[in-house]
Amino acid sequence: MFQCIGWCIRLFCSVESETCMQKVSLAPDEDTDILEAFATTAETPYRQSRTWAYGLFWLTFFIFFVATATGKLWDRVWHLVHRFDTFWSPPHLYVAIMTLLTGFLVAGIAFAPHMRKWYGPAVRMPLFPFKVPGALIILGGGLVALSITIMLDNFWHTAFGLDETQWSMPHDMLAWDWFIIITGFIAARLAFRRYYPLGWITNVVIAILMLEFLCPPILGPFYLMYSPGLIHALANMPIVRGEPSAQHLYRIYLHFQLTRQTSTLFIPIVALFAGAALAFLLNIDPRKRILLLVPFLWSITLMGRDLYTILFLHYDGATKVTDMLRIALHEPSLWLPIPLFIAALAFEILRHTRLNRLTVFALCGFVFSLCTFGIWHTNIWMILLAIPGAFTFVLGTKFGRLLFQLIEKPTLEHVMKFLLITCAQIPAILGIVDLVMRHTVP
Repeated sequence: MFQCIGWCIRLFCSVESETCMQKVSLAPDEDTDILEAFATTAETPYRQSRTWAYGLFWLTFFIFFVATATGKLWDRVWHLVHRFDTFWSPPHLYVAIMTLLTGFLVAGIAFAPHMRKWYGPAVRMPLFPFKVPGALIILGGGLVALSITIMLDNFWHTAFGLDETQWSMPHDMLAWDWFIIITGFIAARLAFRRYYPLGWITNVVIAILMLEFLCPPILGPFYLMYSPGLIHALANMPIVRGEPSAQHLYRIYLHFQLTRQTSTLFIPIVALFAGAALAFLLNIDPRKRILLLVPFLWSITLMGRDLYTILFLHYDGATKVTDMLRIALHEPSLWLPIPLFIAALAFEILRHTRLNRLTVFALCGFVFSLCTFGIWHTNIWMILLAIPGAFTFVLGTKFGRLLFQLIEKPTLEHVMKFLLITCAQIPAILGIVDLVMRHTVP
C-alpha cells in the first residue's frame, strides 16, 4: 500500500516537471534530422504525462475493484459466521478505508492539470476554478455518494434496526453507488481510446463489468433470493437462528413473496435489466462474437457462484461436491443463470430479418421472459408475465442507449440527473417500501 502511495507521489512530481520545457531555435540551414529529433523531444513530455495518466487510471481501478470484490465477499462470509454487534466490522472498515484511498487518487487526478486533460471532454463545475472531465465527475460523484452511503447505513441500522431488505435506502444506494463508480471507470477508459484503442478483449471486460454491477441495483432482492427453499436454508444457518432481526428479515421476504419463483414483479424487472444490458453490448461492440461471448461468460460466473452457494449452505444436506449434482438436477432454479445469452442469440437471429429494431427487441424480450418463466416460475398463469416483460425489455434498451451516451459524451446536466435519480430518488422511494414491509410483518 505504501509503495502505491509513493508511486503516486513520484508520478505527480514527474508530471509537473514538464512545465520546465525550454524553447529552442534552429538555424534555417540545420539538418532536417535535427528538426525531427527536436519534434520528437518536444512531444515526449506530453506522451509521458499521458502514459502516467493512463497508468494511474489502471492503478485506481485495480485498488477499487479488488477492494470492492474482496470486501463484499468478506462481508458476506463475516455475517454468516459472526453476529452483527457493530456496524464497524473489519470488512466494513476495510471497504471504507479503500473507498477513501480511491477518492484521494481520483481527486489527485482532477486537481492535476496535466493529468485530467487526458480524461475526455471537460465541463464547468460550480465552485471549481477549472473545467472537470465528465468521466471524473461520474467517478468522483459515485465515490462521494458511496462515502455518504456508508455513514447513512450506520445511521439507518441504529434508527430502524438490522432487518433491512435489499430495498432499504442505504442498501439500494450502495448497489447504485458501485454501479456509478464502475460507469465512471468505463467512461475514463473510453476517453483514452484515441491513444489506446479498445481491443476485443478490453470490450469483453468492460461489458462483463457493466453487467455484473448493473444487475444488483435493478434486481434488488431478486438478485440473490431465488426461491422460498433458499430463504429457509439461509434462515436455518446456525449463526442466524438466534438472530431475531435476521429471522424477521427472512419472514418479510417470505410474506411478500420476494423471490424469483413466487413474485409477479421478477419477470418485468429482470427483462428491464436484460434490455439495458443488450443495448449496452450493441453500443460498446456490435460484433456477433462480443454479443454472444459476454453473456455466455457472465452466465458461467453466475453458475459457478450459485453452485458454490449450494455447497456452502449445505442446502438439502449437501456436504460433498457429488451432492450438488442431485440438487442441481432437482432444482435447476438454484443455479441456472438469467437467460441473457438466449436473448442475445434471439437478437442475432432476428436482426437479419426485415423486422424493424423495435419489433426485434420486443420479440427478444418475449423470448427472454418465456425462458425466465421456464426456469423459475411454477404457477402456469405467470406465463402471461411475458407480455409486460417484452414491454420492459424494450424500455430497458432505451435506458441502455442513454447509459452509453452518458459514458461516451458526459455532460454536467445529464450526469447530475443520473446521480440524482440513481443515488437519491430511487433509493428513497424503495426505502419507504422497505420500512412499510418491516412494520407490516410481525
